[in-house]
Amino acid sequence: MKLYKLSAFVLATAIFASCSEEELSWNSSAATVSMEQAELVYKENKGMVNVPIVVDGELNGPVEVTVEVAEVGENPAMEDVHYIVTSKTVLIPADATSGKIEFKTVDDADINEARTFVINIKSVNGATVGETASTTVTLKDNDSQFYEKLQGRWKMNSVDSKGNTQAWNINIIGVDEGEEGYNEVFQVTGIMGYDWTSMTMFYSYDVATKTGYVYIPFGYIFAEGVNFGLGGTQDVATGTVVDGYINFDGGILGTWNEDFTEITFEDKLLYGFLLDNGAPNGYTWFNCSGIKMVK
Repeated sequence: MKLYKLSAFVLATAIFASCSEEELSWNSSAATVSMEQAELVYKENKGMVNVPIVVDGELNGPVEVTVEVAEVGENPAMEDVHYIVTSKTVLIPADATSGKIEFKTVDDADINEARTFVINIKSVNGATVGETASTTVTLKDNDSQFYEKLQGRWKMNSVDSKGNTQAWNINIIGVDEGEEGYNEVFQVTGIMGYDWTSMTMFYSYDVATKTGYVYIPFGYIFAEGVNFGLGGTQDVATGTVVDGYINFDGGILGTWNEDFTEITFEDKLLYGFLLDNGAPNGYTWFNCSGIKMVK
C-alpha cells in the first residue's frame, strides 16, 4: 500500500508540475469552497471513499484545494494505519462544481470502538474557504458486530416442566442500523411454531472486556389478541414462577459460543402467561427450561 501511495504521490506531483509549467490562471471570480458534509460515517471495510468538496460561485478558471488530516476524538484513527489518503490536493476545473478527496479504509481484525479523524481544508488557490472547512470521519468497527452475527434462523431446544423435550424453529431479528434499538434488542419469532409470536431479547457486548450476553426479560408481551377458547382473546407475556407465585421481574441470561452457533441460557423456567386486561388469568400457554438455541 505504501508503494501504491508513493506512486500516486509522484504521479500527482508530476501532473501539478506540468500544470505549473503551463502557468495555470486560477479563478478570479468570487467563489468559495467547502466540505460538502461536516460528518461522515463508514464501516472500516468500506474500501475506497470519496469525500466531496463543493464550489459556490461561477468560476472563470480552475481552483486548487489542499487538505490536511488530523487525529480527533477519544479513539482517533491514524493515517496510514487505519486509512490511506490517495492525494491531499484536488484540482477543480472551471466547468465543475465539485471535487473530491479520496481515501481507502483499512479493514483490520481488531475489536475496537469507532475511530475518528478530521479532514481540514488547509489552503486554496482561486477561491476562499467557505463555512464548512472540515469533515469529521468516523470509521465504525465491523469485527465487533456480533449483534449482526446472531441474527437469522436458529432451532430453540428446551424441556417443559414435565421433562418433555420440545424444539421450535425460530428467527432472531435485529433492528436496522441507524434505528432505535440497533445493537441493543432482538425480536425472536417462531416460538410455539408461530411466526406471529415475538419474544423480546436484549443484547449487550462490552468491547473492553470482550464479553457479551443476551437476555430474555420477563414481563414483556409475547403475543397479542390470541383466541384460546376462553372467551374473548388474551395477550401472552413472558414470566416465571417463584415460590409458587407468578413473577414478571428479572429474566434469563444467555451466552454464545466462540463461533456463534450456540446460545446457552441459564436454567430457569420460562412461562407464557395468559393475560386478561393486562393481568394473569391463571392459564399458561407454554413453559420451558434448559433453553439452548442452535444454528
